[in-house]
Amino acid sequence: MLSEIDVRNYALIERLSLRFGNGFNVLTGETGAGKSLVIDCVGLVIGGRASSESVRAGCDSAVVEAVFNISDVPDVEALLLEQGIDPEPDGTLIVTREVSRQGRSRCRLNGRIVTLTALSAIGERLVDIYGQHEYQSLARPSRHIGLLDAFGGARLEQVRDSVRQLYEEWRECEEELAELRQHARERAQRADLLAFQVNEIESANLEPGEDVHLVAEQTVLANAESLYDAVVRAYSLIYESSYPDIASARDMLGEALEELDNASRIDGTLTSLAESLSALCDHTTEISRALREYRDSIEFDPERLAEVEERLSAISRLKRKYGDSLADVIDHGQLAREELESMTGAGRRVDELEGRSAALSEELGNCASKLSAMRCEIAAELEKEVSRELRDLSMPHAVFKVDVGRKRDGHEIVVDGTPVVIGPDGFDDVEFLFSANPGEEPRPLARIASGGEMSRVMLAIKSVLAVADAMPTMVFDEVDAGIGGEAAIAVASKLANIGKVRQVLAVTHLPQIAAVADNHYAVSKLERSGRTEVTVEKLDIEERVTEVARMLAGEAPSSVTVAHAREMLSRR
Repeated sequence: MLSEIDVRNYALIERLSLRFGNGFNVLTGETGAGKSLVIDCVGLVIGGRASSESVRAGCDSAVVEAVFNISDVPDVEALLLEQGIDPEPDGTLIVTREVSRQGRSRCRLNGRIVTLTALSAIGERLVDIYGQHEYQSLARPSRHIGLLDAFGGARLEQVRDSVRQLYEEWRECEEELAELRQHARERAQRADLLAFQVNEIESANLEPGEDVHLVAEQTVLANAESLYDAVVRAYSLIYESSYPDIASARDMLGEALEELDNASRIDGTLTSLAESLSALCDHTTEISRALREYRDSIEFDPERLAEVEERLSAISRLKRKYGDSLADVIDHGQLAREELESMTGAGRRVDELEGRSAALSEELGNCASKLSAMRCEIAAELEKEVSRELRDLSMPHAVFKVDVGRKRDGHEIVVDGTPVVIGPDGFDDVEFLFSANPGEEPRPLARIASGGEMSRVMLAIKSVLAVADAMPTMVFDEVDAGIGGEAAIAVASKLANIGKVRQVLAVTHLPQIAAVADNHYAVSKLERSGRTEVTVEKLDIEERVTEVARMLAGEAPSSVTVAHAREMLSRR
């Protein structure tokens, strides 16, 4: 609901603050007083077109700020969250629109700067403006299907929600299928490559650290002769000298031990040294035995050397292709195996999805057919209701039709053997058609030339859909154009009835309409400091009597006219 609007430096408005009430709010005033300026400001603050020409002369910018209560509009709260704006706990939403002299526009929601697109998306859920202006939701065919469904009530809404859920499930299934099918060739090529890699790596039977051990073995095998010669010489020098004139280290240590043993019998202090030398002789014997065993183990095996070098060469080739180390090659093989297994499952997934898509498509088609049949029944009811309302609005020959046709754009399914285009709302396209005169074929509402006809058609439809339509605030500009007498009373009654369930703001020249409003605002022009300004005042009961009397008889109403005005107001 629109609670308050504050305007600064917009056209002929220097400063204006208005608080609107619940129910039916009416704006009245002389022709040219500036009533439409107030409507323009409302349109601007919900995302309407901005122009630098709207900035008051001598000012740098115009600012329009509006306060809404969005407690009962969950769609708007969701859109705010998408913009990163947390709704206020009390449901207050402050919308600010600033237009500069250079034509630049700035939008704010609760103080946060947003794009005009974001403001428009929120604004179109807060206020609908009907009449001579560009915000005419009923002239947009895309809105018609939602209004028809709302008129259908909870039962139709339940079927429609089922269609939407089935459609989303079907679309998700089809999108995954399309993705799998689109990349089938790439997956097959990738699978062949992976299979080759897995086979090449796994057939090598690699062991972690194997290359390190092979390099060590290769070194030993390649130097077997040198190793043998070195070990033989070492053994000879330590234990069994092969040189007649040179004693081995073990023999020399044995002679030294014999001398110390003899000396220690004379000087007991040498005993510990003799014991150490004895241990050294034993250790030398152990070393000699180990050297002998090593000497005997040395193999001169060219075939084994060739095998090792061939194995190392194979590992090197794998490293060049799959990793810097043997561990990298083994890891690559494992990952390739896992990816290959997942690709093998893609074929099974396609079969599974194709079966699920077929089942969902059939269920979706049946549910959408049921929804379409319900819409056709409800469309006939809506036609009768709106046509009756139009007769009350002095349009006795008007014809209102609801055209329920088939979608032309969207995704295709097969229903009963016939291809049908479908969307989240089923396979129906709904458009409201209208004819004002006998013999004329009903045409789309968007092609109605007369603003007055459009306004009355809007009022008739809104009278029927007021409860169903979730729009919080409805603005009717010049809805009374070209009517009077009983038709004016009917229009007044309808606006008052809509005001019982929605906030209504209407600009009118008819006293019959002004008299039934819950809140009455008078718009006037005055001259101040040589400049013209538009002002708006909320009227109390006596001021309303004076204003309604003026609307009845002009600026100098008689006492009879004043009494008539008082009587009209008393009937509210």
